[in-house]
Amino acid sequence: MPKVHSGKRTRVPWKSTRVGSTNVTLPVFMAYCAIAAALRPWNKIERKTIVTLTFGDDYYRPVYSQAAQVFGREIWKRLDFDTFVFEWSDKSFRDQALAERNQSGIFLSPPKYQLTDNELLFSDAVIEIGPRSRRHAKAALLRAGLPRDEKLVDLLVQEPWERLHSAFQDRRGALQALERLRQQFSKLIGKPEPQIAETIGPTLEDMHGFGPALAWGYELAQDLADYKSGLIGWRDVDAGVLISGPPGVGKTMFATALANTCKVRVVFGSVSRWQEAGNLDEHLKAMRTSFTQAEKDAPSILFIDEVDSVGRRMESDHNSSYNRKFITGLLELLDGFVRREGVVVVAACNHPGLIDPAILRAGRLDRHLEVTLPDGASRLRILKFHSGIRLSDADAEMFVLATEGFAGADVEKLVRGARRTARRNADDLNAMHIIDQLPMLEKLSEEYLRVVAIHEAGHALVAFETGREISSIAISKLRRPGHVGELGRVDYEPSATHARTKATYLDSIATCLGGIAAEMEVHGAFADGASGASEADLNRATEIATVIEGVTGMGHTLIVEPLELAKLAMMRLHRPELRRQVHLLLQNELARTRSIIQRQRPALDALADRLMETCSMTGAEVVEILRRHRRSVVSLAKPILRTGT
Repeated sequence: MPKVHSGKRTRVPWKSTRVGSTNVTLPVFMAYCAIAAALRPWNKIERKTIVTLTFGDDYYRPVYSQAAQVFGREIWKRLDFDTFVFEWSDKSFRDQALAERNQSGIFLSPPKYQLTDNELLFSDAVIEIGPRSRRHAKAALLRAGLPRDEKLVDLLVQEPWERLHSAFQDRRGALQALERLRQQFSKLIGKPEPQIAETIGPTLEDMHGFGPALAWGYELAQDLADYKSGLIGWRDVDAGVLISGPPGVGKTMFATALANTCKVRVVFGSVSRWQEAGNLDEHLKAMRTSFTQAEKDAPSILFIDEVDSVGRRMESDHNSSYNRKFITGLLELLDGFVRREGVVVVAACNHPGLIDPAILRAGRLDRHLEVTLPDGASRLRILKFHSGIRLSDADAEMFVLATEGFAGADVEKLVRGARRTARRNADDLNAMHIIDQLPMLEKLSEEYLRVVAIHEAGHALVAFETGREISSIAISKLRRPGHVGELGRVDYEPSATHARTKATYLDSIATCLGGIAAEMEVHGAFADGASGASEADLNRATEIATVIEGVTGMGHTLIVEPLELAKLAMMRLHRPELRRQVHLLLQNELARTRSIIQRQRPALDALADRLMETCSMTGAEVVEILRRHRRSVVSLAKPILRTGT
């Protein structure tokens, strides 16, 4: 016979890992379990009941009020239950009227509040809520996906509700909240925190221009805190990472900042320093000593510099035998979780392509974080860190232009020079000392600036005509003599995720050629700044054209090759037919781009004129000018209808 459901909620709340609202924090769930257990006889959907819950000293209104709302929403299915939870006081007559009108509600009676006879009669039931239960604490840990460790249960049962409520916030993960509580609760569980000597130096907050490496560093800090707390095992921690980037970007400083943020010790080692120890045996011994010291200080960070100087085992030269044995020794130390548990290996290099692939295998240095030269905003923050000086807008613009291509070490060197000048003059360090250290800048002539404005306006116009979204455009009136750097740029919004067809690639080529086409239309020729350098417009267009013709099968042949950007130039050099097809494709796209520029010449001129005045514009300003001056184009896709004979 089919079962007859009475409407009673048969599930036990603390055995469920689901509570409909995702913002139910861990302490609120503990209180919810207590309320659900107490109200089991009234555990029916849309129950018309007014109950009063009384509490002893273990009471905190914000937690129990939220828990009662969860009960009303989850058990009684009252979607507007935030208007059905009240606290008894001397002025509760309005709450009584609202509960009576809705025929349901939960009243909370604080520890020292004495219920009157009328309030007792008004309530359908008066139920006492006892102190927190270890069973409910374990249920909350289970729901949060955390181990039901007895020490963590002690923490949840003994900490005051106020502290639990403050620690567990919607914006903060349960692990992070527990770690913050655990640091002050350690004296109760008999495990003193290891004392780490105060290290003078930067933290990750002081590192700028490191992009994904910073995000990884903060994640590692949290993982190490959880590991020290016993919340996770070592296998859940990223124990090996490779950081690559040009010299001077601050890879060594990043290791120090990472250790300071993680509150662990750092052991510094480098391949060249190990090699200085002598022959191969001494070399390997020095390397093992660094690993042993890191294990002794665990949890710790072992920083290995110049790891790309080790070479590869497949190379054949007079050092090949030496290198193979050294790499084998390094692999033995990197491999396996037992031998280096608690040690995070951070290796740094300038040329990651020179590293033996076995070193980068999973379980060793299996994460690669690439660090590039800092952009203008990052260089200003690096300057602020080293000097404590915040430049004015005008000085900041000059600093950014003069330090283009600078690494963090270059900015630090500049600050040292400024400090030296200030000491010699018995002055306090100020912005003028910084500006005096900058490389010389020269102002562009009006004619030269006009060429730059036309070029960038051409990029923006073609991008707009081919459907790209522009975020900003800018040109510079100053440049550093002898330095090859961009004098203008157009930034675009990231493209929406979609299938890339040949038309997509061709539009990218047209956008790259927009500056050249604009110069040719206005001045009859284009300047050499559009070609030659790896990031120059014509170079980028050539790479995209090579990908179309030689990699994707979208060109004159379906034959494809693996996409290796470093080999595109070699493909053109050794395959004359490919080179010819790339030339024809670029030629066709340049013709199309020049056609766009010719049709929309008024918009090009208007945008260039405005750019000459302001030097920078937002994407919205660019689009407004282009739309105002844009010529409507008659489509030739359909024949013109004729009338008569």
